[in-house]
This record gives sequence, C-alpha cells and structure tokens, in this order.
Amino acid sequence: MSAEAELAALLKPPQAGLRLIHLHLGRLQTAPSAEQRQAIRQVLRSLGKQADAWRLFDMANGDLLMLYQGLRYTAAETACKEIAGLLPGATLTGLHPYSTPAAIMVNNPGPAGPLYDILELTSTAERVLRYLEAAGA
Repeated sequence: MSAEAELAALLKPPQAGLRLIHLHLGRLQTAPSAEQRQAIRQVLRSLGKQADAWRLFDMANGDLLMLYQGLRYTAAETACKEIAGLLPGATLTGLHPYSTPAAIMVNNPGPAGPLYDILELTSTAERVLRYLEAAGA
C-alpha cells in the first residue's frame, strides 16, 4: 500500500486531536540533498518523541508528512521553523494544495505558499484527502 493510500485510510474519519505537518519538499525548485532530507527527518523524529503518537509518510511527489497527536502546536511550529532553516533560500514552485483560509498556514514566504503547513485535521481532513487523491491514493 502506498504512503498516500495508508494515510488516507487513517484519516477516514479523522480523530479528534490529530494534526498533520505537511512539508512541501516536492514543490521546491531545487530538491533537498540527501543530507538535508536526513536532517529534516531527524528534526521530525525528535519532535515525534514528544508526541503521544506520530508517524512519518514519504509521498511519491517528494513531500514529507507527519501525522501526530498529543503535541503542543508551538512545538510543531518550532520544529518546522528549524526545518525551514535547513533549506536556506528555498523557492517553492507550483500551486499550494490547501488554498483555503481555513487551513492553518505559517511561514508564508509569497504567492507560492508556505514551505510547511500545520493542519488540525478535524477541520481540514477533506482538503488533505483531496491532496492525497490527486497524489495517487
């Protein structure tokens, strides 16, 4: 089963308290190096140790998603800012998959949207499922 299909199955129906970090790495003009990707995964693993439950998903398009529960929003935001610092001068291309204002969007550098989104799934699961379906779930 693909990561997209596996995550989609976990989101039907979304459980209260589930959040998702979506790192739009597949939309970067220059793909992260293997070393950068490993450093990003290490930041997320460290963050996961603070959560009640968590899981990483590598999408076929290069994006990296972390589903988690029981973690303060500020901890997730701090980790995402650390990840953004690992990718200095990163430029996003293409359309942002969550273009509605109900999504919690942070680190918005311009019209291409943010490098990452932190989503509360009780209110945004439908948008995430649409993204996963478009990605091949």
